[in-house]
Amino acid sequence: MEPVWFPPLPGCYKLNFDGVARQGLAAGGGVIRTHNGALVAAYDGNLNGHTSNQAEAMALAWGIEFSLSMGIRCMYIEGDSKLIIDVVKGQNRLNWTIEGPIRDTLRLISRLESFRIMHVFRGNGVVDALFALGLTNIGLRCWRSHTSLPPHVNFLLMEERIQTQIDDKALV
Repeated sequence: MEPVWFPPLPGCYKLNFDGVARQGLAAGGGVIRTHNGALVAAYDGNLNGHTSNQAEAMALAWGIEFSLSMGIRCMYIEGDSKLIIDVVKGQNRLNWTIEGPIRDTLRLISRLESFRIMHVFRGNGVVDALFALGLTNIGLRCWRSHTSLPPHVNFLLMEERIQTQIDDKALV
């Protein structure tokens, strides 16, 4: 069985981010976890009037900024927007509609000691739940404890953590 979430190496952290826009509403969100899946931070933000690409780009920039503010310097970064990942990697040209958050992301990434940014073909259930909350939220929120998360988000987080630990044991 394929795990829902793949952990980073010990000593590194993982940021999963996503964004969405539909019917005039837009939001972004993300989750930062340790190598064993423990929550470091989760966040969501409302971006009404923006496009999906803008929401994705903002969610990425927010995640890196939160990580740096907590002293994180080694990150694995995953998102399901190939466009955003390719632009950050320099493999696609920068579109003016996402120029601001991408430039912020590049500036912030330069402060990391080590990072790996990857495109994933599937979303992440925890992040999907977070940006869905962001659609109804005003502003930007950040949670630093799994117990402070809304119950359904905490459930998804714990479910992914348990699944990852089960899959790790099966590999031994």
